[in-house]
Amino acid sequence: EDLMPKTIKLVIAIALLAIGVAAVGCGSDPDEHVGDVNTDELACGMANGEPATGEPIKVRALTTASGGIDFSSAPRSAAAFFECVNDNGGINGRPVDYAYEDDGLDQQKAAQLATQFANDNSVVALAGDATFIGCGAANPIYTKANLYSITGTGVPQACFESSNIAPINAGPRISSVATIQYLHSQGDTERVAQVSNAVPGVGDWLQAGAEAYAKENGIEIVESILHDPVNFDANSIVLDVKNSDPTSVILGDPAPVGAALLKAAVAQGLQESFVWSCLTSCYDASFPEQIGPEWEGFIANSELQLVDAETEDNMLWRAVLQKYGNEDDPRDTFGQSGFLAAKILTDTLLELDPNEINRETVSEAVVGIKGYESDILCTPW
Repeated sequence: EDLMPKTIKLVIAIALLAIGVAAVGCGSDPDEHVGDVNTDELACGMANGEPATGEPIKVRALTTASGGIDFSSAPRSAAAFFECVNDNGGINGRPVDYAYEDDGLDQQKAAQLATQFANDNSVVALAGDATFIGCGAANPIYTKANLYSITGTGVPQACFESSNIAPINAGPRISSVATIQYLHSQGDTERVAQVSNAVPGVGDWLQAGAEAYAKENGIEIVESILHDPVNFDANSIVLDVKNSDPTSVILGDPAPVGAALLKAAVAQGLQESFVWSCLTSCYDASFPEQIGPEWEGFIANSELQLVDAETEDNMLWRAVLQKYGNEDDPRDTFGQSGFLAAKILTDTLLELDPNEINRETVSEAVVGIKGYESDILCTPW
């Protein structure tokens, strides 16, 4: 089975983000990496320029924003888009009441928040979720309550095998397979080491994807390191990588952890000893600043459209963040997916009778979404 769509791109993060080594330390505004865009006329929702004043429609999201991991890029982009929708007529006159809650990397808290959403019958849907650990606990609760999530960023295995949760992104297992496929195509997979966190259903699951591809293609995985996602020693991990004597390395952690590992590699003089690569978490407009000019040519997987692409939906995402978001909102793949989750739900709600929008009608409409197209996606969703 070919686990990677041919349209998924492996990219050179620094070069294709159009900032270059000379501009690595040029400023703190993420928009500087991808360029300012026109925010005068934003085609959000009804795009009529009239603020929505009707009865709010409640939409929520579950994310991991603390506990050692901040994965809130997706709901932050979703929140910005819904603000833009509300400034442009809302959902046929009704504004979207959107908020997201932090599970703190705690499954019990994730279950409590999912129960809170499910028990509030005014919550008609979820959009832009990005929880590192919550899908497995949340899905049975959503199923019982007939509540559905158009998830921005799916991470653990459960997100991709759940009845009421549908991520926009391809996920870390596909990203892992895409990365080793790319390295293989470049002749850099004689011996592969991979590093990821030990969160069940995340690190082990994504590494198993690369291992399955390696087995089928005669590639030797010399080391598969799983570490505590919060309390880890970057220098020790990099030393373990070095001792395994790889030809290439795949990093499967969130971007801040990946940056820490790459800095440790520089400290040990190993940045040119192997081919270093990372999953989609490192495909972020601000990542080159985090790792420094020593990593020119560093490889990162892009699950969606390139963040600086001048295509209609991608430009709208950037313009929405520029006008309604914050300077520190990530311009990354997961921000794209959160924006798109909000846009898909908005387009779906606009097809409904605004006086008949409730959980039952919205859930039926969400289940009926087929073949949604966007220039941010590789193929219809």
